Amino acid sequence: MKWFTIMLSSILILAITVGCTTPQIDLPDREVPITEEAAKSLESKITTIKASPSGDVKLTFTESEITSYINLRLVNQNFPLKKPVIWFSEGKVYMKGRLETDGIPVKGDAILVVALSVKDGRLNINVERAIIGRVPVPESVLKQLSDLANERLSAVTGPLPVKELQILEGETIILVRRQ
Repeated sequence: MKWFTIMLSSILILAITVGCTTPQIDLPDREVPITEEAAKSLESKITTIKASPSGDVKLTFTESEITSYINLRLVNQNFPLKKPVIWFSEGKVYMKGRLETDGIPVKGDAILVVALSVKDGRLNINVERAIIGRVPVPESVLKQLSDLANERLSAVTGPLPVKELQILEGETIILVRRQ
């Protein structure tokens, strides 16, 4: 968590020093329900991937499943965003939440716009834009966040080749190959 504290402190200092204008990120205009049923549905899909024999496995994840899982299962795992909401729209992933983590001097609403792609058979995360409060996150920090997210994703998923990815309105479809 120390890297996160340093990174967020650097963001604020740089943004204040440079003198930023108020950024605007338009989020999808729809409710994303948080339910136990949706969190369980996502857990079931994860189990399906692990239990599948070799071959291709097509999985569809909804905004509600991802949002519910993060809010109901990761709440006690030092997740830096409180009450996060995830949207899938226009080929991007949008995330909004309240940054309230102990040890981080920055608190406020945070919004991220993330592009997901398949690169060399792996899911690739690119944090394109982010704001904390009214402060835009500098490009150099977005690159560091992207690199860190890709490292963590690789550690979690291991050698699970991704063949195809589609981000649609309200859902994401991933085709993976079990070996």
